[in-house]
Amino acid sequence: MKPVKLVMSAFGSYAGKATIDFADADRGVFLITGDTGAGKTTIFDAITYALYDQTSGGKREGDMMRSQYADPDTPTFVELTFLYGGKEYKIQRNPNYQRTSRRKNKEGEYTLTKESASVTLWMPDGREFPGKIREINEKIIEILGVGAQQFTQIAMIAQGEFIKLLHASSKERKEIFARIFDTNVYAVLQMKLRDQSKALYGKLEDNRKLCSHEIQGVFCLPNSSYAAEWEDCCGRLETNPSQILETLGSFLEEMEKREKEIKNKESENRKQSEENAWSIRQAKEVNQLFQQAEKSEEELNARTKLLEQQNQQEKEETGKLRELCLQLEKRLPELSGQIAEWTNLLPKYEALKEAKEAVLSAQKERQASEKELQQAKKKLENIQDMMQQAREQIGKLEEETAKIPALTETKKELTTRQSLLEEMSETCKRLQKSEKKQKQEQEKLQQALLLFQEKSREYEEKNRFFIQEQAGILAQNLRDGQPCPVCGAKQHPNKAALSPHAVTKQQVELAKEEREQADLNMNQYREAFQKIQKSCETERSLLMQDGIRMFGEGFQPEMIKPALAECMKQQQKTAAALEEAQRQEKLFKQLEKRQEKLAEEEKQLGQQQEEMVKNQYEAKLLFETSSQALELIQKELPFLEIRELQQQLKKAQTEKASLEDKKTAAELSLQKLRQDIAESQGMLTEQKKNRKLLMEQLKDKKRVETEGLMEHSRQLEKEGKVLEKEKLKLAAGKARNQQAKQQLAKLYQEREALKQRYELISNLDKTANGNLPQHIRLDFQTYVQRRYFYSIIGEANRRLVKINGNRFMLRCRRVEHLGRQGEAGLDLDVYDLVTDKVRDVKTLSGGESFLAALSMALGMADVIQNTAGRVHLDTMFIDEGFGSLDEEARDCAIGILNELAGDSRLVGIISHVTELKEQIDRKLVVKKTDQGSRVKWVVEN
Repeated sequence: MKPVKLVMSAFGSYAGKATIDFADADRGVFLITGDTGAGKTTIFDAITYALYDQTSGGKREGDMMRSQYADPDTPTFVELTFLYGGKEYKIQRNPNYQRTSRRKNKEGEYTLTKESASVTLWMPDGREFPGKIREINEKIIEILGVGAQQFTQIAMIAQGEFIKLLHASSKERKEIFARIFDTNVYAVLQMKLRDQSKALYGKLEDNRKLCSHEIQGVFCLPNSSYAAEWEDCCGRLETNPSQILETLGSFLEEMEKREKEIKNKESENRKQSEENAWSIRQAKEVNQLFQQAEKSEEELNARTKLLEQQNQQEKEETGKLRELCLQLEKRLPELSGQIAEWTNLLPKYEALKEAKEAVLSAQKERQASEKELQQAKKKLENIQDMMQQAREQIGKLEEETAKIPALTETKKELTTRQSLLEEMSETCKRLQKSEKKQKQEQEKLQQALLLFQEKSREYEEKNRFFIQEQAGILAQNLRDGQPCPVCGAKQHPNKAALSPHAVTKQQVELAKEEREQADLNMNQYREAFQKIQKSCETERSLLMQDGIRMFGEGFQPEMIKPALAECMKQQQKTAAALEEAQRQEKLFKQLEKRQEKLAEEEKQLGQQQEEMVKNQYEAKLLFETSSQALELIQKELPFLEIRELQQQLKKAQTEKASLEDKKTAAELSLQKLRQDIAESQGMLTEQKKNRKLLMEQLKDKKRVETEGLMEHSRQLEKEGKVLEKEKLKLAAGKARNQQAKQQLAKLYQEREALKQRYELISNLDKTANGNLPQHIRLDFQTYVQRRYFYSIIGEANRRLVKINGNRFMLRCRRVEHLGRQGEAGLDLDVYDLVTDKVRDVKTLSGGESFLAALSMALGMADVIQNTAGRVHLDTMFIDEGFGSLDEEARDCAIGILNELAGDSRLVGIISHVTELKEQIDRKLVVKKTDQGSRVKWVVEN
């Protein structure tokens, strides 16, 4: 940036308009000198204020810079024309300030009125840059590449701020270098690495939770030989996942082995049950034979009597009996086997009932969890829809809210315009009254002038007559030979005679008094006329100035009234629009609060939904496990319901009893018939033969006790139930473990990939952000900036050792000496060439600090100019500091500044040092007067 022309109007100590044309010093070193308090630093303030809306020292705002010497009619502004990148820009800025009004109020007093801040930027093509103050301020930063603070530290080093660049902290230098050398891209890279590292860590945590959840659900057999190994490896999820899978596989093998044991035990139990049932049946048959034998002996006599009556029925009864026996021999074993089998299955229906209840309970829980999850999803969708609607409304309202600054500014401008128009209208009214009064006073003055002329003629005439009469009076007393009192002659040939219109002295005095009175009256009327005439001219001048400023050169007073009406109309319209926009802004803030509340609800619902998904997953798993167990039981049962089994069992038992009853009845009937026949044909012999047959069947047989056999059967049945429950539990646990093994294998595979990615990204994050343990906190951006810092220090030392006579030089603090707290890496030390020691830069004396800071500033300018940085510094201003140098150091400093300036750069110095005035031939001299400061160039050849 290089200034071309600077215009200051009523700014600081400059009462009027002061123009500095830098064409007289467009390159090289020049001196700014003048009286103390004359306004030398104000030149710096004006440049900084024009660019950044603040002064070079940062302590005086623009509204404090209104000149106390300025006339009410003189506006306060700064206009700067400058070159950057070979293109010319112009900016004009005025602050908020209070000035005395140019006209009196109704009470006849001058009041204070406010001028609003404004700024205008003209681009190289001559067009005005569109935008308000904030947009133009941002555009200036975009053009120059630095903000006000960096600008004052690098290009315009103001009084009291000169040493800040030298004593800046590492953090402050980092901000300066980031903007100058555009190193924020490295900071963005650091942030992206940090975000990626956090995201991968979060995924690893989620994976760990899922693994832990799967591990917690693993089923372990009681007294398992792998229980201790499992407990040990579960605590090493991070270090030995393969052992977990291996142990889980051992669990499954152990379960399969136990399943085989249970099946073998059930088979053995079933075989024993069948053998025990057969023994019971045999015992019952033997006992039954004993019972038949006893019964046949008891019925022998009775049936003998009836045998004769049944002889005719013998053949028929015998055939029926044979048929019945064949049927019984065929059907009875089948029915007995079914009855025994079905009886053994009755306890399993109890397990089936429990399994069904478990399935039903699991199904209800799953349905409830699904319903709850659906409700949560629906509620979440509703909230998301509401948030979307709120976002859409916010987007619309944001557009309306964005109009508020413009509407406010417009309203402010319209208010100012209306105020000025109303003031101009009042001025018009006062001007009309003044012009009317001026006309009246002019007429009075003309009448007074006529009267004065008339009185003057009367007085002159009477005075002439009176003088003439004085000669006649003297002539009456003249005698020949006596000298005349007027001419001294002694002869009086032509004596004056008395006029017939003689005027007395009293009449002359009276005419004189009347003339003086008329003259006094005329002067009074003239003063009144001149006063009102001046007032009219002042009012007319003010009106024309305001009118031309508002309407242009073609201004006519008749334009004020319609313009005022239009302005009031526009103001009402703008006020209504602003009120509506403010209402929309209030609604916008309400919607923002509502959206924040909805976002919080959405977050809570999201967390609840995650818990619900987990519950649903567990309920689904429980349902599937219960269903599998139920399916296994149902496969082993012939009927779905115990009621059907009981019905079939009852039917078989009834059928068996019926067949047995029929056989018994037939045998009894046959025996009766045979007894009847034996009575007539030797029934007794036949009876004995039958008895002998029964006895042969019961030979070597005894009655058998069945209670022990029944107790053994019940014990086997009880063991079967226990085995069945264990088998169901084992099946469910096996299914759970198989699923857990599959899930864990998948999760471990994902975890391994995540760990490798996280280790890479985490190390990059720690390295880039300077968070490596036992290492200096030096981030990537600072590391890059240290390269620039080394170059700056190198350029600074190249000049510094020349100035200070090889006594000391600057040095970037070495990495091993950096602190581990806060931001570091851009710290500055001093290497003393005399003592060969390193010390803090703040230990330098005032003169040494000035030389070091100057060298730093020059070194930074060189590096910026020679790198790909987007900041081009063609100008540097230095405010004071040379007074602390000895003659040799001062000569060296001036020589270096001349070397720096070369053929293109401009270096300005403020100083009161007399030797500098003698060394520098181009001077910008500032002179202080009672009416404000003046500035001019002085060039010595």
